[in-house]
Amino acid sequence: MQCDANSSVRSGRGDAVKIKNITLSDIKHNHRVRGLGDLEKLASSIDRNGLLQPVVMRNDGVTLVSGLRRLHACSLLGLSEVRALIPSDVVELASALQRETDRADPETDLPMTLRERMDLASQIHCMPTPSSKVSHSIYASDVVGIPNRSYWRIRAVMNLAKEGAPNPPFSAIRARQLVRLMLDAVENPPAGWSPSRIIEELHRLRDRGDIPEALTRMEPRPKSHKQQPEPNLRPAEPRLSGSLPRPSHAVFLPSPSRRTPEVSRAVASLVGVCAGISSITEIKTSSEEDLAHWDHEIRDCKKHINALHALIRKAHNV
Repeated sequence: MQCDANSSVRSGRGDAVKIKNITLSDIKHNHRVRGLGDLEKLASSIDRNGLLQPVVMRNDGVTLVSGLRRLHACSLLGLSEVRALIPSDVVELASALQRETDRADPETDLPMTLRERMDLASQIHCMPTPSSKVSHSIYASDVVGIPNRSYWRIRAVMNLAKEGAPNPPFSAIRARQLVRLMLDAVENPPAGWSPSRIIEELHRLRDRGDIPEALTRMEPRPKSHKQQPEPNLRPAEPRLSGSLPRPSHAVFLPSPSRRTPEVSRAVASLVGVCAGISSITEIKTSSEEDLAHWDHEIRDCKKHINALHALIRKAHNV
């Protein structure tokens, strides 16, 4: 049986995505394998119809992203080459992975677990973006099938769970316990909780606090309602025009030192805010006064973030 000649398919943007034949022995992968299942049906299908769905590679043309079972099935048939789709950026990769999900054959394909989808989405973060406005996490969360905020919270804790990660006062064991509960929250949320909310609560426990043995041990926390201010206590402050004064709020990290959990929460908050900002691709019509105010505030925030970054670098050298 011969593999098809090099060709291309169209991505979601209409661009041509390269497909080429790659030697099986040249392909590398680091997949967490839970079992390949019965490969006989898949091999029989490939033998009859050819490899209808190419395996998906990274842009280096060597690292496998998706299609490990297809590789083994082709090996069983004695093939030396396999058709591989090689996307050039994160948009093309996400489109290819979504197409694989849509075209999955229940007769020959094994359904992926949520953990496997999270591992698959991690490959997206290794791909280049077509522009600085494109967010990896937006595409990765779509591949996993969960909201973006929940995705980056789970991914942040998964990074802490890696062996050998420098993450005091966390421990890899503690982080792995949280990951297990977070994944379970998506697939089996307990009564009284939404998956997003319980993931948020579990994310808070990455620093300190008792981790429940199971989700059923967690008590739903009532949502806080901000007390509405009494009307007409004071007249509304007039909006200023021209040059804007410096904000009167306290600067970031005003005291001489902070404990590691406090810094960790502050950094996690910054990451969350930046993840939300990264999804903004256009600002609709706004007044010149608003634009000037936003510009002033962002420049002020940059100073505080740079100061924190300098403290982190200094701590590395201590």
